[in-house]
Amino acid sequence: MIKKIPYFLLVALILNCTNEVDNNSNAKPLATFKMSLDYWSNLKQLHNASYNYTVSSKTELGYNCNTSITVENGIIMSRAFEVYTQYDDEANYLDFENRIILKSFFEDKTALGTHNCKSNDDDYNSISFCNAAPALTIDELYNTCLKKYLSVNPTSNEINFNVDDENLLKECYYTSNTCDDDCSFGIKLTHFEWLQSDS
Repeated sequence: MIKKIPYFLLVALILNCTNEVDNNSNAKPLATFKMSLDYWSNLKQLHNASYNYTVSSKTELGYNCNTSITVENGIIMSRAFEVYTQYDDEANYLDFENRIILKSFFEDKTALGTHNCKSNDDDYNSISFCNAAPALTIDELYNTCLKKYLSVNPTSNEINFNVDDENLLKECYYTSNTCDDDCSFGIKLTHFEWLQSDS
């Protein structure tokens, strides 16, 4: 004999399942994040937490920005930044090696954060609209990724977490469902390499 489930229990079960699907639309990025963080923890120890990575972005006017961070034995040693274009004055496309650098700076560990890439000048050459990525370790990027980008409302945003060939953080960002233009917010690494450690 088949027992009937009371109507109110059936409704509660359906509502609970529906909410679970909605709330878990970021379940895959979170699962990938957890897997990636485990890989990072193991590989970081193997390589003495010594590495270099680059974060890339674009300005509102279409210029490219690269921030490169070097970490040795878990300590940030330098931050290098540049804004560049890959088009010459005649709008001819240039390869990366021939890019035109519009603004740049280099900070060693004693001067981290001393450049904010802001200018009071209205001069075109000041490139006052550029933004350098903050000097953060990969551990801090994982933390920022989880707290700032993977935790947004999944019903109003598309959430993404992607890894590189070593299963390490490559992209962590969300895109608003209500935005017509490019509305992605987050972290995008374009380069990562382990460094030889002295220890």
